[in-house]
Amino acid sequence: MLTAVEDKHDLPVRLRLAPWCMPGDGPDEFAGLIGMQQKHGRTWRVGGVKLFMDGTVEGGTAWLEHADCHGEGTEAFWLDPADYRHAVRTLHQVGVPTATHAIGDAAVRHVLDTIEGLGAGGPRHRVEHIETLADDQVGRFAGLGVAASMQPPHTAYTRADHTDEWSRRLGDERAARAWRCRDLREAGAILALGSDWPIAPYDARQILAAALEPRGAASGGGLSGLMALEGCTSHAALASSTESVSGRIAPGFLADLTALALDPVTTAADELAESPVTLTMTGGRVVFERP
Repeated sequence: MLTAVEDKHDLPVRLRLAPWCMPGDGPDEFAGLIGMQQKHGRTWRVGGVKLFMDGTVEGGTAWLEHADCHGEGTEAFWLDPADYRHAVRTLHQVGVPTATHAIGDAAVRHVLDTIEGLGAGGPRHRVEHIETLADDQVGRFAGLGVAASMQPPHTAYTRADHTDEWSRRLGDERAARAWRCRDLREAGAILALGSDWPIAPYDARQILAAALEPRGAASGGGLSGLMALEGCTSHAALASSTESVSGRIAPGFLADLTALALDPVTTAADELAESPVTLTMTGGRVVFERP
């Protein structure tokens, strides 16, 4: 489809696609996923593979160190987590980066253990979501070179008094470790910020605002303006291993950029969320310009 579109048009945004690797996949599926890494167009490419270590806290399917208040959350999405390790190792050995959905503390720990077992070198891997994280795991991200990919707008689905479903299921102790963006950055981790659209709005201004002032259970752990901006630019490029061509404005880079009327580093969160957009470029092409 993307090839057909680019035969006649330019895409308004740059796309990076990560096909899914699922439990039960074997040699044929791995070969297909590896082969897809060669596919690309002018402004899109396949870059990496997506895996799932667990589900959601609210649904009782996040993999937790101990059960939630309903006695759920004690199983991984991969019925045998060793199969997940095999899949990641197979992809790693041929240079394919992975992005793993891991929301619960046990899921995050297993992903980090898996990547640690790969040894030094190879592609950069990333963990998606990381909604509750134990103290002893925070520093491992930087130590292992694993990128944390997190979604500040999700914090709006929780409440500071822990009366929401997410917090009630986890209990106060684990709910107090919600979306530890600031802790990860201060520990030296790569922190990419996004939306998880269509679960939350994709507007980068709202992502920046939520990173500055996270809501609900995560309130009080906001990023600085510069940290938030880096999460949507230079750290996002690091997380996707494209830092040599994207993530900042410099000669020879891709010129995928958005200009805001307000300075995202110094503007208050509520104002930033409504900042006018003056210009958007993709690959040096102007795709939006405010009159």
